This record gives sequence, C-alpha cells and structure tokens, in this order.
Amino acid sequence: MTESPMDRPSTVIAVVPTFVPDVGVLERLRSLAQQVDSIIVVDDGSPERASVVLDSIDAAGFELIRTGRNSGIASALNTGTRLALERGAHFVLTLDQDSLLPPDYVADCLHAFSLAAPETKVGVVCADRINGAPSIPGSYTPEGLGVVREAIQSGFVIRREVLEQCGLFDARLFIDDVDTEFCLRIARHGWLTVVGPGTDITHSLGEQALLRPFGLQRYINGEPARYQYHRPFRRYYITRNNIDLYLRYLRSSPRWVLSSVRRELSPTFTTIVSGPHRLRHLLAASVGLVHGLARHRGPLSPALAKVLTPGR
Repeated sequence: MTESPMDRPSTVIAVVPTFVPDVGVLERLRSLAQQVDSIIVVDDGSPERASVVLDSIDAAGFELIRTGRNSGIASALNTGTRLALERGAHFVLTLDQDSLLPPDYVADCLHAFSLAAPETKVGVVCADRINGAPSIPGSYTPEGLGVVREAIQSGFVIRREVLEQCGLFDARLFIDDVDTEFCLRIARHGWLTVVGPGTDITHSLGEQALLRPFGLQRYINGEPARYQYHRPFRRYYITRNNIDLYLRYLRSSPRWVLSSVRRELSPTFTTIVSGPHRLRHLLAASVGLVHGLARHRGPLSPALAKVLTPGR
C-alpha cells in the first residue's frame, strides 16, 4: 500500500509575532514548546519598555528575531514563516502572543488534516472554538470537516504546499484582516480552511468599553452594557482593509462581501456614537473609507497617527 504523506512524521514550526508582550508570554511559549518541533518568536519593533520581557524570552532559550521596526503583524508572520519553510517545516502554526493552546491542539489539527482525502484540499486547520464560542461552518467536506470562509490566524496550522502555491500573508495590510485575506486568497486556489473538531483556544479579544450611544448609558439586566472596543487607529485599519478586500474579492466571493458589510456596519456605527473619542473614530472611519477606495496600503502616516492617538 502506498504511504500517505500524512502517515509520515511531520515537522511543525510555530511562528509567534510579538509587540510589547506581557510577562505571561514566557509561560505560554513553554506550553507551546511541548506541541511543536520549534518556535520562532518575531518581535515587531517593540519599544524599549518591552526589553525586559524580550530579554527573558531570549534567556529562556527561545529563538527571538528582533526586527527593529514596527512593520505590522503580517510582516512579522512572514519573517518567521519564511524561516520555518527554509528549515523544512511541513506545517506552520501561527499564534498570537496572548493566545494559549490546549495540550493536544496541534495533534488534533494534524489529525484533521489526516482525515481529508488529497482531493479535498484542506489547506488550513483553525480553532473550532475561541474562548468557548463555536465557529459556524458554512459547509462540510465529504469527510465531515467544517469549512469556514475566514478565521482568526491565531491557531492556524498551515500546510506547506499552501504557502508555496498561494504566498504568505499580505504585509500591505499591516494589521487587521490579514487572516481574512489569506483565507479568501487560498480559496481562490481551491484550498479550504476547516475547523479542527473539538479544538478550543484561549485568546484575548481586546478592550471592552461602556455602551453609551450619544452619551446615554445602556443597561442589560440592570448592568451597564459594554461592547468590544478598538482604538481609533484600529478603526482606521479595519475600515480601510475591509474596503480593500471588498474591491479585491467582490467577484470571487460576493456572499462573503455582503455578509462582511452587514457584520461591520453595526460595530462601526456603535464605536462612532458611543465613544470614547467619538470624533477620532468618525475621522478614522472616514479616512479609512477613502483610503480603502483609493487602495492606499501600508502603515499609518505619522501625521494621521498623531491625530488618531488620544493624549498626544
């Protein structure tokens, strides 16, 4: 009987981008090291205040690449991924600095790959649940694996062939929608993103802010209502990159474009009317819209960053 590639031992190399990591990152790296062959930590130009934590990562024996400048998460992921491929990785695991994997996560993802026939073309296995919240597959493979259009890249286990055929992450986006663009792009090449059955990762979802539309506090069951809050500079990137992707993938993925527009309208409006920094959010969304339509990419200009950053 012919041996399947999945029957042979696979080399899995993890890539962990960091930017001002917290002290808990060291324990998360130690936990991760038990599941992969090696780890490449890529620091994306953290300022001097992060040097103590970064030095502790280095001292603990983890490979640490310090880029020296903030080029965005996609660029940091690409730096580590290129190195992983050069070292012969069969699979690359991407993980955010604040994510924690359960003990059998990588093994479960590799098992998902092994379930799929070659013609199914599973390219990425991602987490089934994030902090217990389940994914909602839009379809299923013949083997019963749930297929999703997009997923957060923290927890991606990516097949080497996908990276070689479809390319790495789009560094022009800088941050936000980097994972979505990757999923949409590999789908154009016929590769699927599927969830690893039963996998669940712990992941920080960011800040929460009081829901105060036009200054009036909303309540739910007697408690002040809150919503997931992104700072103005993130609102700029989210808006700009979403518009960019709508223009790129309208023809190939019209259903995704429609669903994304519906999904993004509410949080954008909520942020603008609830604040904090409502005027900055209005400016961020407006400029992001214009820049998205103009296909302007890359990092924020220093002048715009200054305007969008409170306290400057």
